Amino acid sequence: MSAARSAQKRELILERALDVFVACGYKGTTTDQLAAAASVSKQTLYKEFGDKEGVFTALIQFACDRVGDPFAPLTEQMHSISSAEEALDLLATQFTRSIMSPRVQQLRRLVIAEAVRFPPLGLLYWESGFLPVLDSVARCLSILDERALLDIPDARLAARHFAGMLLWIPSNQTMFAVSMPLDETELAESIAAGSKVFLRAYRREPTG
Repeated sequence: MSAARSAQKRELILERALDVFVACGYKGTTTDQLAAAASVSKQTLYKEFGDKEGVFTALIQFACDRVGDPFAPLTEQMHSISSAEEALDLLATQFTRSIMSPRVQQLRRLVIAEAVRFPPLGLLYWESGFLPVLDSVARCLSILDERALLDIPDARLAARHFAGMLLWIPSNQTMFAVSMPLDETELAESIAAGSKVFLRAYRREPTG
């Protein structure tokens, strides 16, 4: 099997594993279920990952490895966008919708549920999954500060405020009120309100 096909097969196993872990929880998941979901033999599963814990560890690592600099394409737009309002609307929309995607929320719920059982994996997701996203947002905010569109004395702190304003209600409602999912109108209103409050807090006051 070629390296490309082997990588695709591994990715498929991990994608299917997420579905099983979300449905059954870590403790309730068996290697039989993981193998069946990916249409592979248990022997293949053991050869590739060792055991159930190996699959779970690889799943979290795989998700973190794909994060990178998620808002890098926005940095050029931050250099040329005409107003702080337009910039924050664009950044807030892309940030919130990326975090609120069903797959990301499923993964977050899974990591949170198993963070006590696997502290290193919880730390891995925080350091390699979420903090890089905040750093990417901070770079965008720094550009707006350099252009005097916003007043951002501490970009990393501002990025945390930005994330809190936008995600606190939507993400927590998704985590806990699973029978009452956030609809599109509520999410759009939440994005608009969070962006407006952030702008009010970090708007650059006119000088002179």
